[in-house]
Amino acid sequence: MKFSKIRINNFRQYYGNVELDLSTSNERNIVLIGGKNGYGKTNLLLSIVWCLYGDKIAQIDDHFKKEIQKEKSYPAFIQQSLNWSAQEEGNRSFSVGILIEDVELPGIEKSKSTLNKIFISRERNTITSEEKLSIKDSLSGKEIFDNESDIINYINDFIIPIEAAKFVFFDAEKIAEIANFSIKEEGNFINDALGRILGLDIYQTLIEDLKDYINTLKREGATKSLQEQIINYERGIDIAKLEIEQLEENSAEQEKDIDKLRNEIRYCEGLITQNSKEGNSAFDREKISIEIKNLEELQSVVSERFNDLSEIIPIAILTGKLEEVKEHLDCQDQNELLRNSNNEISEKVNNFIDMLFNRPPEPENSTMSFVDKNFYYEKAKRLGSEIFTTNKDFVELPFEHDLNNAEKKLILDSIVLINTQNDNQFKDIIQKYNKNKNELIELNKILNKIDANLEDDIVFEYIERKKSAEHKIGINNRKIGENNQEKNKLLADIKKHEQQLTYLRGKVKIDERNRRKIQECEKFITVLTTFLEEQKNWHKSDFEKTILEELRYLMHKLSIGLNNSEFIQDVKATILASGQGMMISLFNKDGDEIRKESLSSGEKQIYISSLIKAILKESIQDLPVFIDTPLGRLDEEHRENFINKYYPRLAKQVVLFSTNSEITSKKHNEISNFIAKSYILVNDGANTRITEGYF
Repeated sequence: MKFSKIRINNFRQYYGNVELDLSTSNERNIVLIGGKNGYGKTNLLLSIVWCLYGDKIAQIDDHFKKEIQKEKSYPAFIQQSLNWSAQEEGNRSFSVGILIEDVELPGIEKSKSTLNKIFISRERNTITSEEKLSIKDSLSGKEIFDNESDIINYINDFIIPIEAAKFVFFDAEKIAEIANFSIKEEGNFINDALGRILGLDIYQTLIEDLKDYINTLKREGATKSLQEQIINYERGIDIAKLEIEQLEENSAEQEKDIDKLRNEIRYCEGLITQNSKEGNSAFDREKISIEIKNLEELQSVVSERFNDLSEIIPIAILTGKLEEVKEHLDCQDQNELLRNSNNEISEKVNNFIDMLFNRPPEPENSTMSFVDKNFYYEKAKRLGSEIFTTNKDFVELPFEHDLNNAEKKLILDSIVLINTQNDNQFKDIIQKYNKNKNELIELNKILNKIDANLEDDIVFEYIERKKSAEHKIGINNRKIGENNQEKNKLLADIKKHEQQLTYLRGKVKIDERNRRKIQECEKFITVLTTFLEEQKNWHKSDFEKTILEELRYLMHKLSIGLNNSEFIQDVKATILASGQGMMISLFNKDGDEIRKESLSSGEKQIYISSLIKAILKESIQDLPVFIDTPLGRLDEEHRENFINKYYPRLAKQVVLFSTNSEITSKKHNEISNFIAKSYILVNDGANTRITEGYF
């Protein structure tokens, strides 16, 4: 499947009808679109995503989600997409269309159909707020589907499923943040990929539906009092989720204000720097300002990581006790297995003795009395117990923990979480935080000293405006921090409610009819879960192999003296429990795990890019890939590897949106053998047009 053409009409910077040919060949799989920042690269990507998914775009990328939250709703966000020039001329609608080739249509044999090309379009009227989505035969122009729900289902089933879109349309620099995910978050990320790209999501959805049905059956059998408790906890979860959504919207508003304030600071900085250069300062004010900005961005990342780690410090303190509880539970389980085994053996011995003495045939003219039979019965029973029963592994415990499965799992998950962290991580984060903080203090002192020497009243006014904006940013950031704290508290409340629901549902007395239904559902869940695990295990080794191969291609630490390298030597994929996907672990030559958090920004981007390559390689169909900021935070040597080794092999169609500082004209010439089309975005101050060529 390939996206052959994009047709844009009055969408954001793109005035009038703008058409883009994206056709590629097997030898030339790359389409390169160059443009300066602000010229419309991201909006070009947005136009494609919007055409396919409409008001569901928030589910694809956090950037789109935050932009919508800033405007408080999808209609308010998308309403701004009408091109300003078109709006002034009285136009009231905008649209985007995509010509897609090599597609499948259900129920139609390819040999009997010309429909290997379709045209998907979406149009929005800004007056009525009506959106029209359609799919047409590219040759006849006839509509293929009668209603929109069929179109949406077709896009999800035969084009690009919305859950898989994050692996097809992404910002390479931002997606590197996945390397900072927790085990559960990364597992969910991979789980989503495997689900939609491998077609396993149908089975996972069926499992969730069966679990919901079981919960409904359990609720039916509950007493009125128990039902009320269950409903209250379910309602509490719904309310908490709604409050989280409101907090996220409020944080998005704060971020919108911060964006405006940062523009104000940049404006003031420019004027202050111009005037400071006229002075005799020994310092380069502009260079110091850039250093401060970079340190502030790094400090934000470090602070967020520190906050994440601080949440598990109380659990870390209790690690020893948790390990003791785990050992105790293991002993309980072992004792229970022995008891069950011995009971089973005892029952078999009794059956054997009964069949031996009390069932025909018996010896003729037997003179064995009842007393003799009883003697040999007791002797056989004792000998059977001595020979077959074992208590050597039985552990005498002073007491037993009365925990349900959910509570046991919570303890095990807590231990796993702690074991994935180590003292060095805590120390490293604290050291980075303090080092960055001290450097920021020193640089701000120098900057204040430079600015204090400026006596110009106009410059002084801009300094005050800048300080005011910085103060307001601090207030907004504190508000965002408060929202995040409240959000984490609500998430913890949701987890507690879910645990309480599990406990309450376990107390329900279920009638025989519903019990049989639940047993049948649980059988289906077991079969489906086993099937999903088998599928993931089947792909696991391919995952490991592809990720390691890509890392070796792309990381210069690996490509130089590979056998003697102290860097990544092995990759292991572990299937997580309860349908939580996979955990990817990286190891050095000594077999020690390399924490992904310790990787540099560029190395994180390489790791995630390798992971995405592994995911796409397992896909049941060829998918095109659209990448904004393709070289992100990579250094020069890694950029060479990406341009020459990664993107030419990533997919049959790779569309890159780049600035001239990422892919220069020199690099463009170096990879010209892989490039099918090159375009440049040209902006006249208001609108953007697309022309063939490059920088």
